[in-house]
Amino acid sequence: MSEDNLLSYLNDYVSEPKVLSLSQLTLDEQKLIPQSWLSILALEGKERFNKALSYWQPLSSEMSEVLFYLHTNIVSIDLVHHQYGYCLVYGVISEDDPDITYYEARNPKTMQMSPAVADSWSLLPEKMCQFYEQFHNGWYCLASGSMGLSPVEDFFFLADEEWGILDDIDMPPVDLSKTLAVYTNGAGGYLCFEFKDNNDIAALLWWSSDAPMLDLNFWDVADEWTLMGFE
Repeated sequence: MSEDNLLSYLNDYVSEPKVLSLSQLTLDEQKLIPQSWLSILALEGKERFNKALSYWQPLSSEMSEVLFYLHTNIVSIDLVHHQYGYCLVYGVISEDDPDITYYEARNPKTMQMSPAVADSWSLLPEKMCQFYEQFHNGWYCLASGSMGLSPVEDFFFLADEEWGILDDIDMPPVDLSKTLAVYTNGAGGYLCFEFKDNNDIAALLWWSSDAPMLDLNFWDVADEWTLMGFE
């Protein structure tokens, strides 16, 4: 997809988008984005894609299926700017669909956590925190805002929302005030962490219309759901 076509696509989902090259940024503007992004944007084509994926390597075991897919299906990585600031947008193709699906990563340098999320941040998996702090503040389908790790601005505790499913559950099996949603499938499913009293955490799937699924491996679900989004 050309820059003009990408810009047209972005206009459907974000306000005042711009597609930028590294040469268009002043030195002060370059300081606003991570060094990892600068090293990616300094390259072109396959070299750019491979450089980006090298920063995903700390999650090579946790997100193995996703990384395997990206190695052969990334067709573009662009720097964009819109109402959420600077973002990296990946273009990903599917073997069954000629259209490009775009995935957005927000800028870790400007991520803004709510006080409640900030209080719980250190309890989240270390590799997840490092990914958010050093490389990408989330990575998700741009059109739907789902099927990938949410930006921290979209994290929420389940108690902050109203859930009709509670009428069908005699007693919620988790403490909604201590259960943080960090990933959505866009169809009423949320991958969450429940914070326990002993500072331990447990992963679960919370559904808006079905009973939750408890004691899951967080990375297994994140890997599987993200791969499903590609296909």
